[in-house]
Amino acid sequence: MTTHLLLVGLLLSVSLATSACSFPAKPVVGEARVLRIILVPAPQGGLDPASAIGLARLSRTAGVPLVYLRSMSDGGHLLASGEDVSPSAAKEVLQRLAADPAIAQIEEDRRMTHQSPWVTP
Repeated sequence: MTTHLLLVGLLLSVSLATSACSFPAKPVVGEARVLRIILVPAPQGGLDPASAIGLARLSRTAGVPLVYLRSMSDGGHLLASGEDVSPSAAKEVLQRLAADPAIAQIEEDRRMTHQSPWVTP
């Protein structure tokens, strides 16, 4: 029984090591994708991203069509581009929106992961 468990553990270790050393077939960095944006309007800016007029104004400023997704609990709003954008275009969109005085804060909505240091026994 212990030999069987040892063999299964060894096979699992080799499988994990092999998959950890593999490289992706193509880089993910340059691919166009939907841009998700967290936007917080300025208090006295008069901008309502949830309204059709506010969303149209933001789309003109951004240079790409934007879609309203939902409001957030902290007063922010979640928007997305209506079409795929390249990483360089995404940077331009964020810069254009950040320059608008009716916007207090803007950032890309990205998944964050916690990176803990290696633990040594």
